Amino acid sequence: MKTTLAAASLAAYLFLPFAQPASAQAMSGSAAPCLPSDAVPGAVLDAPLLVLGEVHGTREVPEFVTGYLCTAAKQQRKITLAIEFPSSEQSAIDAFMASSGTPQDADRLTGTAFWRRAMQDGRTSVDMLRLFERVRALRAGGADIKVLGIDGDVPPARRDAVMADKLRTELRQGAGRQVVALIGGLHAVRNKGSRFNPQYESAVYLLADQHPLALTVGTAGGAAWVCQGPTPASCHATAWDINRVTPAPATPFALTPPSAQFDGVFFVGATTASPPAVSQ
Repeated sequence: MKTTLAAASLAAYLFLPFAQPASAQAMSGSAAPCLPSDAVPGAVLDAPLLVLGEVHGTREVPEFVTGYLCTAAKQQRKITLAIEFPSSEQSAIDAFMASSGTPQDADRLTGTAFWRRAMQDGRTSVDMLRLFERVRALRAGGADIKVLGIDGDVPPARRDAVMADKLRTELRQGAGRQVVALIGGLHAVRNKGSRFNPQYESAVYLLADQHPLALTVGTAGGAAWVCQGPTPASCHATAWDINRVTPAPATPFALTPPSAQFDGVFFVGATTASPPAVSQ
């Protein structure tokens, strides 16, 4: 039986601790704090296209993104948060962002096939649902933030081209808005090729003419909810040390390129695995 985590009361959403069972976790946690304004470089705030290459399925990355959006909104930035959700989810996203954020509103958001698919790869986690609620709350407080699904229901080989096209269109149509793209790290690399395919062209590679500021997540180790194979059973919480940065940066953003693949790092500290927002 599938149980949506949005079924808890709004009070539970805001105040239950993370250790609650899955049916309560997504509706827990008060608003994430803003990042200190002096900790966000001007080059980050002013980038027309800021790409955050993440590891899906952590608590800390969505919380970091919320903190950045809060800080940028305080400085009167207009922002489009572009996420790795299919564009077919857009009407549900828009409806939730315009709602009062009740449990029923969250149920409608998470009632689509994407939130309830068998392969839960971290994009529809407890903490992604928290990110949606926190962005909705920022908007209700006057922030000009739009959430845009940029993925497509297409074969895997076409996904990066679809995401690049969606981002390019948003950059063209949303003049004056910063586009913040939260996508998996592989889609955010600057150079052509990957260890799986030397001809691979990432979304960021395809957008080189737009001069994106492409950052990779840095961690202090920890865990993530990831899929390690082609079956639903391969998706689970696991130790995740691949993005460990040593020594840890002193600030949330480090704009020294860690490799030819990225322009810098956004650092979230030790990570915690975030399970699916809808249990199977």
